[in-house]
Amino acid sequence: MNRDILDLFIAVTGLLSTAILFNHIPKLPEEKRKRSRIPSVSVIIPVRNEERNLPLLLSDLRNQSLIPKEIICVDDGSEDGTAVIAESYGVKLLTLENKPDGWLGKSWACQTGAEAAEGDLLLFIDADVRLGKDGVRRLVSGFSESEAAVSVQPFHKTEKVYEQFSLFFNLLQFAANGSALKKPINTGLNGPLILISRPDYDRVGGHRVIKSSVVDDVSLGLEMKRKNLPFSIFMGDEDISYRMYGEGLSSLLEGWTKNFAQGASKTPLFLFILVFLWVTSLTSVPLHLSAFLMSSKFDWALIYSLLYMTWVILLKVISAKIGRYHLWTTVFYPAVLLVFLGVFSLSVFKKVFGLKVTWKGRKIDTGEVP
Repeated sequence: MNRDILDLFIAVTGLLSTAILFNHIPKLPEEKRKRSRIPSVSVIIPVRNEERNLPLLLSDLRNQSLIPKEIICVDDGSEDGTAVIAESYGVKLLTLENKPDGWLGKSWACQTGAEAAEGDLLLFIDADVRLGKDGVRRLVSGFSESEAAVSVQPFHKTEKVYEQFSLFFNLLQFAANGSALKKPINTGLNGPLILISRPDYDRVGGHRVIKSSVVDDVSLGLEMKRKNLPFSIFMGDEDISYRMYGEGLSSLLEGWTKNFAQGASKTPLFLFILVFLWVTSLTSVPLHLSAFLMSSKFDWALIYSLLYMTWVILLKVISAKIGRYHLWTTVFYPAVLLVFLGVFSLSVFKKVFGLKVTWKGRKIDTGEVP
């Protein structure tokens, strides 16, 4: 087969895989009916140096149409005003000391908070998540509809230019989890927000069973699947959103470097192949377009121009469902993709060679204990 034809076939195949990977992005449903009994909710917020985000979330929780039974902040060695802010809001503050060997900070914080919680449902939520007034009510309604754990990837509200670089990370973590397939397989949970019943949390073994995992959310989801505990994954909206890595470009790069290779290693093979074809097409189309223009092969250049425009349209449509991304981000997507590929390559390199990653001033081992 002619090499140009083969390359075109791969590019088109990768583009068409969009219809499989992003067949249906599920939204958390609105409350369908009033219930005679609403389970109580314990909110557990693991925090470390979150003085900027924490007051926003605590204010949201104060204004909920369904008020949680309790709010527990678990402070994992903050070096800023996080603890003072938690106390000023009158929430229960737990300060971690003497973390046991083999535990990572967030898992230890979640486990500690869960052990102190008294609610029927445990809502683990990151400090950078924002909730509309019906956020908690909709989560509880989603749980009650199926009596299964609920996890949400919050809608990404970007503000600064560098935050646009999260586009492909957010798209691919949802796609590689199998959450947007026609029949979702949901490999893992989404760490920013997990609502689970106390019995299911105890049955899976809590965060203790994934205490050393860098990607605790994916690992906890895998443990739930092994023990036949169902859960549902949804994409957030205005009621459930976040602003990731608002501290600056370095925090964005550190955060995605920490997570991405670990998450990719837990992706099922057929999803990994689809994602590989998807990224390969995204990469090859602008490269071939440039090459054919420079070599004056305008017939081929026209074909790849059409493919490029198709990618821009598809990315704009899909990205609008997961976050606030500008038109220029999709028009000039190769620049954003280049950052993704660079960070992913670094993440893989660190994982393969067992190098530590930095997150919030700490060095974290990328190797995991099974």
